[in-house]
Amino acid sequence: MIKKIHSYLKTIWPEFHKHKQNVHLESFYTFTDYWHLWVMSIFILAVTALAPLGFVTLIHYQLIQQSVDSELNLRTEQLTSSTKSSVSFFMEERLNALIFTVNEMGYDQLTKMDGLAEILKNLKLGFGGLSDLSVIDTDGNQVAYAGPFNLEGKNYKNQPWFSESLKRTNFVSEVFTGYRDVPHMIIAVRSIKPDGSFFILRATLDTERLIQTLSSHKTGTHTDIFLVDHEGVLQTPSENYGQIFTRTKLTFPTDQTQTKVIMDKHQKNSPIISAHCFISTHIVSTPFVLVVQKKKAAMMHVWLEMRRNINWTVGISIVLILLVITFASTFMINRLYLIDKTKAETMLQMEQSQQLISIGQLAAGVAHEINNPLAVINQTAGYVKDLFSFTDEPQKAEDIIEHIDSILDATDRCGTITRQLLGFVRQFDIQIKRTCLKNLITDVLSFHKKEAEYRGISVGVSVPDTFPDMETDSGKLQQILVNLINNAFQALDDGCCLDISASQITPKMIKLIIQDTGCGIPEKNLNKIHEPFFSTKQDQMGTGLGLSITYGLVKKLGGNISVQSTEGVGTCFTITLPIKIQEGKLA
Repeated sequence: MIKKIHSYLKTIWPEFHKHKQNVHLESFYTFTDYWHLWVMSIFILAVTALAPLGFVTLIHYQLIQQSVDSELNLRTEQLTSSTKSSVSFFMEERLNALIFTVNEMGYDQLTKMDGLAEILKNLKLGFGGLSDLSVIDTDGNQVAYAGPFNLEGKNYKNQPWFSESLKRTNFVSEVFTGYRDVPHMIIAVRSIKPDGSFFILRATLDTERLIQTLSSHKTGTHTDIFLVDHEGVLQTPSENYGQIFTRTKLTFPTDQTQTKVIMDKHQKNSPIISAHCFISTHIVSTPFVLVVQKKKAAMMHVWLEMRRNINWTVGISIVLILLVITFASTFMINRLYLIDKTKAETMLQMEQSQQLISIGQLAAGVAHEINNPLAVINQTAGYVKDLFSFTDEPQKAEDIIEHIDSILDATDRCGTITRQLLGFVRQFDIQIKRTCLKNLITDVLSFHKKEAEYRGISVGVSVPDTFPDMETDSGKLQQILVNLINNAFQALDDGCCLDISASQITPKMIKLIIQDTGCGIPEKNLNKIHEPFFSTKQDQMGTGLGLSITYGLVKKLGGNISVQSTEGVGTCFTITLPIKIQEGKLA
């Protein structure tokens, strides 16, 4: 994906890559600026687009999770309640059968061997789940027995269940092995003999029938239903914890009466939903706690499948959004770059045009400078011609040489002015070289010398002798001086002043101040003077590009420019520039 995006960038952004290689391209931004702008646009758009999507997805997940958890808990609680009812009915039915039997049959009839066997037969036919039946006296002696085990004459006085049976009218025991050495549980009913002493009718319940009753409520392989005692010892087998009599780490509050559903961790940190309740009947309490456990992942497979589909949908949506944002940002930044490049080229052309305009503005001073020596040449040459044309007398060589020297001096003066102007024009080429700021100021002011003398303008230049030479683009620096000095002369009335000063403020920076006592700039226009095509000249002869280009040139040289002006008092331009700039750093 990244390779495709990179290939796309190279395809639609050739000028951008060209700019990356060409550090000399005149532009308002560097490659790093465009790169950061591209990254920031993608980041901002991505956050703006994906944050609501992520927030809605998160809320949706939470709502689904809460709804699913509530539904699973409710279903588990309902299953627990129905299982509890079945187990309670299983025990209550058989306990009621024993109560009915002991009340209807007397002690004498129950102790008859054939009679007890017939009762057991009828109970098995009517209810099932009973394996044997016995009558035990108060001393724990088994006086009658009916069943498949050889337990006649056994004494149960030391058995824990017997002691509990004597204390209660009805009793249900935990699962234990006893004399028969197989897991079983008993139901005991205490009754009174004709002589007033107690006897106990005991029935043994088959745990397999109880296990079947529990298994009938299982809703799948992910469901585990089992019984434990109050200390967490298994009374029926469990898929999660093992066989009967295995001690678990399950704990239960003794005062709980309602079904409780909890979320728990089991093997390999797999979450399970666990519900437990105490088994009891309206006749007697039992020592059993019913536990129903369901593996959450198995119960949630439908919801998990839906969540996976949602995840895929959200993931694909995020990828598509990022692709669209990337392509859109790339296209927009590419267009922005092309616009900036066109703007930079246009500004470059404007700079060149402004250079010609600046030269045109100097033309008056150049004309004055050249007209004077041309007039001397014309007059002197005419005079020499007249000497030879209107007199036959031989002329003195000294006079002729003197006049010819005047012509040569005037010619040299014209040549100097011409070379100075040509040098001035050549400096507009981009080149970083050692430059004397004082000489540069003097060269620019030389074109205004005659205008200043004619208009009575006082020009002062203050540059210390210790002022260091600058390593900068002399052409750009010269154009800055030309634009500001030309503007100053246009703003000055006859007899006003122009002061130019320079100082070194740090080892790497200088400050140039150009201050005049001209008409000044209105306060409302101070923030607009650097805008292209904005002009305050009343005669509308200005292009409005001078100060805008000057501002750009100062920035390109790595400096800053500020202006303070009071209308009717004057204007002061302050420029700070680095003493040395590197060619690669030139904007």
